[in-house]
Amino acid sequence: MERYWTTGDCWLGCERTGVQVLWLGPIQWDGWTAPFMACAPCLDRLLAQARAHWLRGLRVTTAS
Repeated sequence: MERYWTTGDCWLGCERTGVQVLWLGPIQWDGWTAPFMACAPCLDRLLAQARAHWLRGLRVTTAS
């Protein structure tokens, strides 16, 4: 999958402006649409959260 980085504003958390961001998709609310962009550090944090979630789901527990 190719990723196209552009200069813009991070909407994911840090709210930095004028940084390299990746388009994640549109945000839609009440009929309005806006681009959802994120910078590399915020994407890394999001990926770490997702990986932790996936790993929790893969853990097998044994009955005592």
